[in-house]
Amino acid sequence: MNAASRLHATRFTLPAIRRMRRPAEFKRIYASGRRFSNEFFTANAQVNDLTWARLGMSIAARILRRAVDRNRIRRLIRESFRMHQQQLPSLDIVIGARAAAGTADRVRLRAALESLWQKIANSCAV
Repeated sequence: MNAASRLHATRFTLPAIRRMRRPAEFKRIYASGRRFSNEFFTANAQVNDLTWARLGMSIAARILRRAVDRNRIRRLIRESFRMHQQQLPSLDIVIGARAAAGTADRVRLRAALESLWQKIANSCAV
């Protein structure tokens, strides 16, 4: 692997420090974060003390019954976040899916995520 491909590979990764997993972090954001939504997704965002954005996902089994659908949505969210993480301010963001996301095609879901990242970045710019 040459230097250019290594640089490209590391730039768009999602390391553990960019993910949220602890229930206390999710509760804090749900309790005091700003809410954003569109047809397919909901997002709660709150400023963090770090110099980068972090992502948490909450894809409910009661909304998307099949695991394959939940995992497809999670992969799309992670991919979209990786591509836009440099443009986001220092925020903790929790993304949830709505029922319509289960039947939507990939192009519409990507467009919805793109507009959601823009909305979050414009509203929460520090």
